[in-house]
Amino acid sequence: MKKLIISIPLLIIAAGVLVTGCKKSEFTDSYYNPDRSVSATIPSLYAGLLFNERVLPRYWGLFTLQIPVVGTYSQTAGYTQGNKIYEQPVNYTKDRWDYYYTTTLARYREIEKLYNQLPTDAEKTGNLLFLETARIFLYDQTAQMVDMYGDIPFSTAGQLNAQGIVVLPSYDKGDDIYTNILTELKRISDYLSTATPDAFYLNQFTSYDYVNKGSVTMWRKYCNSLILRLAMRISYKDETTAKSLVQTILGNTTKYPLIDAASESIKIQPSSTTSSLVSLNDIRNGFGVNPFAPGKMVDDIMWPANDPRLPIYFTANKNGEYHGVPNTWNATRVSDSTTANYFSRWDSTTFTENNLFPGIIFTAAEVSFLKAEVYERWGGGTAKTAYDAGVKQSIQFYVSINNASSYTGAKDAMPSDATIALYLANPIVAYGTNNLAKIATQKWIDFGVIQAHQAWAEYRRTKLPALTFPTDGSSVLSPNPPTRFLYPSTESSFNTTNYAAVKSSDNVTTKVFWDVK
Repeated sequence: MKKLIISIPLLIIAAGVLVTGCKKSEFTDSYYNPDRSVSATIPSLYAGLLFNERVLPRYWGLFTLQIPVVGTYSQTAGYTQGNKIYEQPVNYTKDRWDYYYTTTLARYREIEKLYNQLPTDAEKTGNLLFLETARIFLYDQTAQMVDMYGDIPFSTAGQLNAQGIVVLPSYDKGDDIYTNILTELKRISDYLSTATPDAFYLNQFTSYDYVNKGSVTMWRKYCNSLILRLAMRISYKDETTAKSLVQTILGNTTKYPLIDAASESIKIQPSSTTSSLVSLNDIRNGFGVNPFAPGKMVDDIMWPANDPRLPIYFTANKNGEYHGVPNTWNATRVSDSTTANYFSRWDSTTFTENNLFPGIIFTAAEVSFLKAEVYERWGGGTAKTAYDAGVKQSIQFYVSINNASSYTGAKDAMPSDATIALYLANPIVAYGTNNLAKIATQKWIDFGVIQAHQAWAEYRRTKLPALTFPTDGSSVLSPNPPTRFLYPSTESSFNTTNYAAVKSSDNVTTKVFWDVK
């Protein structure tokens, strides 16, 4: 009998786990269910790959990491200054590591393996759309791992080996991973721009693709927008490469279309509360004991500038005002103010009671803010136009989430153009001075706590908006926010030789390669 030996850190047990790793017994009725497949197929594994519990607003990811940890490091969540506030909960950062290797990468490697085993060129051509779009999603998740950890095992990780030996994967440099991803995304974009899938395979693709519903155009927009994000992420480290890629994408929008309307934002959207993409009340439980608004975001920017998103994002306090938790207040003062109902909370309709809240992958607003930064730094377009568009798209996007909410509370109307214009004219927001800081700030507000991982990455890249973090004198390990996650202890225990190559950089002050400002 053939042995399936799996690369560490990918300690999965068999292909069955790759198919049944989802907690739900079935996916939404509109799509085929890989959990009930007798044998793995490329389409069923593809659906399993897209079912990603670090994209969907799940209790565990929100409660243990996204809100209390990354939300603190990015100040997208309200938090109380306390003992060891910046120290990483290593069990939970390990969960994030494990999920990527045992689920995301594992499922992709199985797709790749099955594709390579297809017996005819015709079948390979037909299934290529699955493989290439799976790579877009994988590369997005992989870049996020680099953003959090730095160097990671990738090129040799997750391989199912039939030769009876355990493959201990080496660590790839984060810089090399990014270079490979950007090269690959450009290649995939070029392929998709001319792809003419056979009707049989396109119908299959549509049946299993619950992110973009089988739209090749939307996968192209996702791919090109991801190129734009990752190119700008390296832009202070390697401006020449970043600028060349960005100018190629923005210089030919026919060949390289981008997400350019709020309605096109890439997301995993459940169709109803009975959909298996929904885990009832997970988002409520995920916010748990920390449903409070962040201080700087609300008190310094949104409230004084009368941001139209305020009632969509947060609840008003007992006085009808909006206030977040200042990170300079001690626990007693925060507790007293909480009791007095002084702090705003994340809105129930939009967020905490909304079982239809989507898994956000990429918003149109982020694309516009990236374009604004490009034009501000390098020219080629009108930065103010892109910036203003980003603000409006952010408002539209969150109004749409609010209006589609499963919660029975009152829904918010789309603010009028005049209201948005007043906001854009406010000196705190208005384009014209401190432009890069304003672009970064509006992008940060758009990310919010749900995309705190992107907010944290962008803050480390740009050092904007200007956030103040009081030093925690109670901590020796991490008196200030870390610049990366620590590797899980299983790496030093089980992947010892390869871990030795990165051991010296495994600390909270080592910067990810693109973090050079």
